[in-house]
Amino acid sequence: MRILVTGPRGFVGARVMDELGRDVIPAPSLRAVDEESIRRMVDEAQPDLIIHTAAMSDIPTCENDPVGSYYANVKVPVWLARTGIKCVMFSTDQVYSGCAGEGPYAEEETAPSNLYSHHKLEMEQRTLDINPDTVHLRATWMYDMPKYGVPNRGNFLVNMLRQSDIAFSSTQHRAVTYVREVSGWIRQAALLPGGAYNYGSENNLTMLETAEWLKARLDLPVRLQDVGPRHHLWMDCSKIKKHGINFCNTVDGLQKCIADYAL
Repeated sequence: MRILVTGPRGFVGARVMDELGRDVIPAPSLRAVDEESIRRMVDEAQPDLIIHTAAMSDIPTCENDPVGSYYANVKVPVWLARTGIKCVMFSTDQVYSGCAGEGPYAEEETAPSNLYSHHKLEMEQRTLDINPDTVHLRATWMYDMPKYGVPNRGNFLVNMLRQSDIAFSSTQHRAVTYVREVSGWIRQAALLPGGAYNYGSENNLTMLETAEWLKARLDLPVRLQDVGPRHHLWMDCSKIKKHGINFCNTVDGLQKCIADYAL
């Protein structure tokens, strides 16, 4: 199977490239493309599957550049869907950021509260209308140690290792997921029927409790503070488990990462 991966040097895309090995075709940058150049890229690559990891995902950046956010997070995925090739597209747990209930949230309970999540949900809906085989993976906040030659912006693990002071909420339930698990399940995710799936770890701890566990586990000198109430972002992953995709919970995923890197 020939698989075209967008964002091949990004945080998720680079790990997906590693996982797929010789089957993978790295896509060029999509920052200044139009629909015609998307079609030309796909015609040249002749993929059987597209895995779309490229996005504008920083929430403040999206708020400050709504045109750029709509282009990256809606227009480009729509153009990819119009090629007729099955797509696996990364979405976000932020689509639950305005939910009224306590959670964990199932796939139909969306309530986006920021521009990024509004654009991601529109992307899901429009691409499924175009191609019902499109798979949307709603990812949690992901972490990993830095990968040589690949950008590794701040994430839960790296922030805990490098910062002297850090704050989390003692009330917010949210999972964080080892990105190597995210890429490790990608071949099976490509076999999913079209639709949206919560794709990542589950976590019964609050974010502050998760940070306290990691601090104790690695004997870190970081000082933890409570930032007060934050909206829940935890997800119910029952749907994807029915398809045989079972992520470690957040603590077990962190244990696996700690072992992988001998931290």
